[in-house]
Amino acid sequence: MTKTLTITGICLLFGLIFAFSVTGCGDDDDDNDDSTTADDDADDDADDDDSADDDTTEDVPDCFYNPGEPGPFMVGSTTYFFEDANRELSCGEGNRILMTEVWYPAADNADEWSENSISDYFLGRDEEIAAAFEEIGQDIEGEMFDIDTGSYRDAHMHPDAPPAPILIFSHGFSANRFQSFTQANYLASHGYVVVAPDHICNSTVTLTPDDVVIGGSILSSVTSLFERKDDVSFLIDVMIDDTPEMFAGRLDKSRVGFFGHSFGGMTVSEQIKVEPRVSAMVQLASFGFPADTQYVYAPSMYFWGRQDKWMFLFEAFHDNYIDMMPQPTVEMEFDDTGHFAFSDLCEYVEDLAESGNGCGTEERIGGDGEFTNPDRDAMHAVIDPYMTAFFGWAFFKVPELETYIVENHAPDMMDMNLDWP
Repeated sequence: MTKTLTITGICLLFGLIFAFSVTGCGDDDDDNDDSTTADDDADDDADDDDSADDDTTEDVPDCFYNPGEPGPFMVGSTTYFFEDANRELSCGEGNRILMTEVWYPAADNADEWSENSISDYFLGRDEEIAAAFEEIGQDIEGEMFDIDTGSYRDAHMHPDAPPAPILIFSHGFSANRFQSFTQANYLASHGYVVVAPDHICNSTVTLTPDDVVIGGSILSSVTSLFERKDDVSFLIDVMIDDTPEMFAGRLDKSRVGFFGHSFGGMTVSEQIKVEPRVSAMVQLASFGFPADTQYVYAPSMYFWGRQDKWMFLFEAFHDNYIDMMPQPTVEMEFDDTGHFAFSDLCEYVEDLAESGNGCGTEERIGGDGEFTNPDRDAMHAVIDPYMTAFFGWAFFKVPELETYIVENHAPDMMDMNLDWP
């Protein structure tokens, strides 16, 4: 999101902090989550139009098939400010307000609306954003604001799209809600609604309706994890119980998934332990704490880069977490791949593109020569179809999607580790 090294330094430090704090974080404090998970019956929505009946391959809409290609829908996105009146900001005054992006299957004439650029994700408040970065000693260039992102702002939802499963995305430490817009677009083109917050106080800069909020302090790492965990459950509450007008009657509230990158992967990996409404999870370039997984029943998918200069320090946590999760699990380990290759951040954060760990050519871990990360198109041509197939199989149990998942479609890039019944 920024032309800055802040993301790089903070992400490394948060990993070290959590390594020393593993006991506290591994044993989740259920008191932190009661307010957002107490309604265990929320998935039994009374509105039949918003819920599917059973996990069955009968009458599964065609859009959830064919994961290897973009789906049949154009993609719209829109921005909301969701206020949690039960939680206060830890980095300022007032209630916790989540600037939230929602991607969705859009009408066939969506291109009559404007295509989203980075500026649109800031709602045109570029000067406020630039001033906030200047306040914390960072400079961002105007070119970043002009990058097109492939979705159309506020386009109508497709009138014939089937009830849409809900996917909640959690961004990396000090990143932002649109850091993985390519994945969001791909999933939405197949009929999913992707809901992604700026984790306020843990996003370098985010907006409220009336203010700019600066966050991202490394000293807030532990606090941020619990706040972020509550954020993703709060957004499930919003989408199920207080559905925005655009999506009223259009959601499949019985099918909810999590995915997250880096600290966002940790966020969803920990929250799924106490979130019974979530029935599938994807973790990208991250790890979880191998404790308290006995009440998790959701299948899970993991993406891992063997040249990730931060996450390799926590590979044992990553592996042990997967081992403790219920079947089925599937992990993809990418050979010449670093941390940010699993996102879009290399495309618009100049310092990341220059410093490596997933961007361009860089030195191998241990200094044994150089390698070049997959470019964005090559990477997303692998990971986005796998994610689409995985959520489709987890939600609908379509045999063809299971067949896609268990096959290695990119043997030159990665190895697969399957624990599949």
